[in-house]
Amino acid sequence: MVELIFGDFTAIDIAMAAFTGLAGGVVVAIAYKMAERGAPKWKPRKLVHITMGTIIALTVMHYSNLSGPSLAAGVFLTVLLYAWAHKSDLISELLLAGSRESDKGLSTFAAGFMGMVSFATVFLLFFQRPEIIVASILTVAWGDAAGEVIGRPYGGRVFSARYRGKSLEGSLAVVVFAFLSISTSLLLYSQDILLSTVLPQVTLITLILAVLELLSVAWTDNLLLPLGTALMMWQLLFPTTTFWFLGVWTI
Repeated sequence: MVELIFGDFTAIDIAMAAFTGLAGGVVVAIAYKMAERGAPKWKPRKLVHITMGTIIALTVMHYSNLSGPSLAAGVFLTVLLYAWAHKSDLISELLLAGSRESDKGLSTFAAGFMGMVSFATVFLLFFQRPEIIVASILTVAWGDAAGEVIGRPYGGRVFSARYRGKSLEGSLAVVVFAFLSISTSLLLYSQDILLSTVLPQVTLITLILAVLELLSVAWTDNLLLPLGTALMMWQLLFPTTTFWFLGVWTI
């Protein structure tokens, strides 16, 4: 499990960082081309959302220390800067391509920034619980994304009820994929909880997350869903977990 230090790289660290950084560049390039060819903005935005969220969630806890994720970010930025050197207005075009139809590029930056703030907060608070960290990332990558991926094309086909333009079908998709997100994290990382014994708690968490997503405005879901997932998993699944840094401060 990743240590909260900056240390030497292992071969696995380098391989994961290179893959993550290069994959990020490729996915952003594909999303940019989709937008350039006239695809609805939500499609390239969610492509990046789902793909990169999944990669980050399933690799971040396997680095040996914080140097690995830092290298991954460096590789991605290097690819981005190389592309920017050949096209000076690339960054602004990427921001506009990834924004919602009624939003400006700044909102895309805000969504990404607040998402990173939320992930970092969860990581620092629940460092000793990889289940919580991974579930918090996947809830956004899968659960939140499913609301739009399914709600956009299929919303209103079965249920006509809408709230702030969001459909019941989309909210049900959030419930299903948030459930899959938490279940996947527990199956992969939990050594002291069997999924079959906590199905009611996981279901309750996903229902509350769907309400949070429904009430979220603009980019706030990227902030609220990871924090909400972490806090509810802490209270309902791992109530005996204490913040690791409190023990450090008392020594």
